[in-house]
Amino acid sequence: MTYENFLFSQLFMEHVENSNTKYNQLEYDLIFPHMIEHNELFKTSLYYLEMKSEYDCILDYLNNEVN
Repeated sequence: MTYENFLFSQLFMEHVENSNTKYNQLEYDLIFPHMIEHNELFKTSLYYLEMKSEYDCILDYLNNEVN
């Protein structure tokens, strides 16, 4: 696992646990495929910018796209 994947997965789970999303009632093994899908979507999104930190880019994506 790369650091980028680890960071995304940690932030994704934190977001799911602290927000009212459609994923917060799912078990970890059921969330995993959704997290992978969102990670791939993030990498091709407009949120993935070089001028911001990856951490901030991921947070922007999660706050706007994962609900």
